[in-house]
Amino acid sequence: MSDSAAFFPAILSRYRSVAVVALHVLLLAAFTSALYAFGIIRFLPSHETLLRWDVIWYEQIRQHGYTYSATGMSNAAFFPMLPYVWRFSGLGLRGMGLLNAAMFLGASTWLAHQLRLPVRLQLLLLSTPFLLFMVVPYTEALFFVFSTLLVVGLRRRKLLWWVLGLLGCGLTRSASTMFTPALLFMVAMWAMQPGQRGTALRWGAAGLGALLLSIGLVAAVQWYQTGEPFGFILAQKHWGHTMKRPNFPFTDPSGTDVLWLDALALWLGLAAAGVCTWLTWRWLQCWRTGRAMPPLPPELIFALGYCVGVTLFILLYQGGSLWNIGRYIFATPFLVVILAHWVAQPAWPWRRYALVAAATMLLWQLFGVYSLNFDSFSTGQGIWYFGLTTLYLLTYLAWRQLRWQREATMLLYSFNLLMLLHMLDGWLQYYVIQ
Repeated sequence: MSDSAAFFPAILSRYRSVAVVALHVLLLAAFTSALYAFGIIRFLPSHETLLRWDVIWYEQIRQHGYTYSATGMSNAAFFPMLPYVWRFSGLGLRGMGLLNAAMFLGASTWLAHQLRLPVRLQLLLLSTPFLLFMVVPYTEALFFVFSTLLVVGLRRRKLLWWVLGLLGCGLTRSASTMFTPALLFMVAMWAMQPGQRGTALRWGAAGLGALLLSIGLVAAVQWYQTGEPFGFILAQKHWGHTMKRPNFPFTDPSGTDVLWLDALALWLGLAAAGVCTWLTWRWLQCWRTGRAMPPLPPELIFALGYCVGVTLFILLYQGGSLWNIGRYIFATPFLVVILAHWVAQPAWPWRRYALVAAATMLLWQLFGVYSLNFDSFSTGQGIWYFGLTTLYLLTYLAWRQLRWQREATMLLYSFNLLMLLHMLDGWLQYYVIQ
């Protein structure tokens, strides 16, 4: 083979993650233009359609800074990173959405390269429906960027990246609520691995310091502008974020368009809780016997702990509503870390997937599918809805060993893009898509 003939395959191999992202952007543009041309989606991002939901509050902070009210909703419940990046950029609504999309694509490319994701898996993950929030002025893109920095920092043992990632996340949204327990759990597991106690404690102390600094900076900004340093905490009660007992059946104000995704996020959170419980049991055994824990990547432990933290927060503070759990879990690099580890594990016997399917169908009773008319569906319709949701889940779980993996990937990818654009179309029309 000549040098010129070998050049392009070598370049493609080296920049494979970039090529996959470029292919995804082209396919997404083609899907969008086709669906818009045929009237299947009716709205595209513009100044008029992007000023929706939380964007209104971020725009208010960008233009006028923070306000705090002791008697009602205020923008003090939001964190400063996005509105101040937006202010300093000088961009409008659509420009900020494009900047968010560019930041997400860059971070996801870097993450895929660092984790050595298979091409098909990278393409599939780029189609995750909740990634619609990467093209609107929401915090998801910045959170993804900083979370990627901390994940890669953990993976490559770059302490500064880890600290900057945690600090950035803490300034972008209320990350310390979910990150602190995940960090402590990671340090405990990591410290029990052979020769890792000092490293784990040092990284844990640096991480806690970064989270405390982020809280201090947010408090300082709000104190300077409103006179109330803890407005972001006090304002939560006016947004309904108070501890309450979960009501059954679980609900979702976004309706059946989004509930299946939030249900899958709940499934992942509960599965992560099961894995963390098993790891804790192993940790106790090792602690009692003096043996070392088997090696486990700290970024994976942190990702599992994060999913558990999000799930507990949603269940304890939203009274049985699963609103937002999907975007808090699926629109993050922590999903990528977990799936990258999962597909590298040995294949399962098919009977094990049958047991998972049966247990999952039982889990959906949390939504009253067998005992109540789920969302005006009949019992049969509800079972069909959750049966399809379970099939979707099983396809991801068994993806690594599917004989028709290429065909399954393209089918899932196309379906995901269709749902992403459908949900974005609804969000742009001010429908409840969270």
